[in-house]
Amino acid sequence: MSEIIKTTLKLLFRNVGFWFFMISMPILATFILNIHQDYNAYYIDDNIAKVIELDDINTKVAYYGKDGRFVVKVYDASNSKLADYMLKDISEAGMFEVCRVKADGMTIEEADKRSDIDGQNDRMGAYFYIGSGFNKDVVSGDTTDSLTIYVMSDDERYDLLEDKVKKNIAKISSAADSMGTDDADAIIAYLEEVNSHMPKKNIVTFKMKSGVDLTEDQINKRTNLGYAFSFLTLGFVFCGIFVAHGVIKEQNNDVLTRIKLTGKSSGSYFAAKFIVGIIISVILSSILSICTFFIDSSEMGMNRAELLGVVFLMGIIFCSLSLLLGILIGNVMGANIAAFTLWSMSSMLSGLYFPLENTSKGVKMLSYMMPQKWFVDGSEKLFVGDNNAWIMLLCVTVAFLIIILGLGTVGIKMRTGDE
Repeated sequence: MSEIIKTTLKLLFRNVGFWFFMISMPILATFILNIHQDYNAYYIDDNIAKVIELDDINTKVAYYGKDGRFVVKVYDASNSKLADYMLKDISEAGMFEVCRVKADGMTIEEADKRSDIDGQNDRMGAYFYIGSGFNKDVVSGDTTDSLTIYVMSDDERYDLLEDKVKKNIAKISSAADSMGTDDADAIIAYLEEVNSHMPKKNIVTFKMKSGVDLTEDQINKRTNLGYAFSFLTLGFVFCGIFVAHGVIKEQNNDVLTRIKLTGKSSGSYFAAKFIVGIIISVILSSILSICTFFIDSSEMGMNRAELLGVVFLMGIIFCSLSLLLGILIGNVMGANIAAFTLWSMSSMLSGLYFPLENTSKGVKMLSYMMPQKWFVDGSEKLFVGDNNAWIMLLCVTVAFLIIILGLGTVGIKMRTGDE
C-alpha cells in the first residue's frame, strides 16, 4: 500500500494543473476572507412594516412571501396619500407583505384582466385595485367605486386582511368627520397623533430552534466564509480528480490487475488512493494556514486552528468524492465534467452564495445532502463559541466517508470483475 501511495504522490507532484489548484484556491479564499463588505441586506429582512414598490405591473410578487407572510399586490391608480397611509398600516400588521405598482390611469376593466393574468402567472393571497377617486371616496366612507379586492387564494388570513381594510376606511372617514376636512395631510397627521398614544407594537422574527443568532458583523464574516468555502471546494474537487485520473489510467492500462497479482486486494488499492486524498487535504489546508498569516485573524470569525480543522474535514470529503466519481465513471473527460458539476451544484444548493431560508422544502432537503451546508452551519456555531459544532462536523464527515468508501470499494470491484 505504501508503494501505491508514494507512486501516486510522485505523479501528482509532477502535474502542473494539480499545483495550480493546490496553491491558487487557498490564495483566493484568503483574499475573500479579507474583503470588507456589508451583506446584511441578504440575510436581514428590512421589508417588515414597509410597502414594497414594484417597477412595473409584470413584476412577480411570489418571491416576496418571506416567513410565510400573506402577499398582497396593489395596483394603485389613485396617487393618494390616504392610500399610502392605508397600505402602510396594513403592512405594519406583520403578517402581510404589501407590494405596490404605481398604475396611473389604470381602469377597473384593466384591473379585471390583470386578475386573470396574475392568477395564472404569479402567486399571491390577494390583490387590490385602488382607483383614482379613492381619496374622495375614503373620506366619505364608501369606497365601492374606487377600491376592489380580488381574492387569489383560499388562505384564511384573507378575512383578517378584509377586516384590516374596513377598519382603515372607518378610521379615515371618522377622522375626516371629526375634523370637518377632507385634506389628506391633516387627516394623516390627526391619525398619527392618535396612534402615538397607543401601545407600541414590536414585530419580531423568530429563528428556527436549530438556528444560530449572529451579529451583523458575524453575518458578514459568515458570507465571506461561504464564498471562501466555494473556492476551497473547487480546489479539493479538482485536486482529487487528478488522483481519479491516475486510477482511470491504471484501470485502462491493466496496472490494477498487475497490482492484484501481488496479492493486494481492490479494497486496499482504494484505501491507498483514499489516504492520498487525506494527504492532499493536509497540504491544501497547510497552504491556507500560511496564507491566513497575511490577514487579521479576526476577519475569519474563528481562530486559525478552528478554520483549518473545518477546512481539513471538508477537504477529505471532497477529495474522496472526486476519487469516487473517477472510479464510477471510468472516463477522464466524464470525470472532469462530473467534478465541475459536483462543485457548482453543491456550492449553490448548500447556501454558500445566498441564503436558502425562504426557499421551498425540496430545495432545503437537497441542501442537507450537500457537505458544505453542514460545515457552514458548524462554522456559525464556532462563531458563537459553541464547541459542540465539532461533534456535529465529525459525525457528518464520518457519515459521508462511510458512504464514499463503501461505494468506492464496490465500484473498484465492479470495474475489475472481483467477486
